[in-house]
Amino acid sequence: VFGVGNTDTYETYSFALSWRLWLQKKAGIALPIFHGRWFTTLPYPVPIKLLVGKPIPTPTPKVLGANPDDALVDEYHAKYIEALKDMHAKHVHDRTLIVR
Repeated sequence: VFGVGNTDTYETYSFALSWRLWLQKKAGIALPIFHGRWFTTLPYPVPIKLLVGKPIPTPTPKVLGANPDDALVDEYHAKYIEALKDMHAKHVHDRTLIVR
């Protein structure tokens, strides 16, 4: 499941970003600076596309609750990112997908 357009619902600012990131790391307090419609917390009325892709079958763990192997996580993460890119290319034509 992937939402397209949800970043358009609020205006965000990078004012004092390095200080805010430091505060978040040291004290666990996040101070986002944003606003929506009429400079309130109401979101802007923008369309949001919700894309639902095909399920990616994953293997059943041998031991329930055990952490999976890092290579297995990397493999399925790569499959997820590839499916996300394909879905984005097929259905979204007005913005670029940036995967970090």
